[in-house]
Amino acid sequence: MTATATSGADGARLDRGGRITFLVFGLVAVGLWLTGGLATAGEALQVTNARVPASDQIGIDLPLVMTIRNDAAEADALLRIRCPFANFAVKHTVDRGEGAPAMREIKSIPIPESKTTELKHDGYHVMLLQTRQKLVDGETFTCAVVFQKGGTKETEVQVSRTP
Repeated sequence: MTATATSGADGARLDRGGRITFLVFGLVAVGLWLTGGLATAGEALQVTNARVPASDQIGIDLPLVMTIRNDAAEADALLRIRCPFANFAVKHTVDRGEGAPAMREIKSIPIPESKTTELKHDGYHVMLLQTRQKLVDGETFTCAVVFQKGGTKETEVQVSRTP
């Protein structure tokens, strides 16, 4: 039988032979060294290519499309978007049942782990409702994209005549 003394201050265990066995700290250090550090959920998400069509009208509804890359090991979800040029934002999916495709409002947009998700007109997307101003081709705005785990990402949105 081996006698063991534990020291809580340094996270090591000293056995009868005088050998020190590192418990937690050694494993964490090796894990960080192998992975290059721990990325938070927010760092693992990249929002790119966000765009909205140009419009000469005020008070209309426009689709916001973008690309979201999730490099995390777990899924996330897009919860909401806040843009200064629209009163509301609603998350949609497009259903293709019998007849013509139809938009349906959803609570959140799933963002699978280790994948790129394209928000586009004929799939998952966000509708910006009741625009507050005309949107001129070439303008950019900053919108807040809010994720369940990844937090808020300030994202540049390009106004473009082309889809």
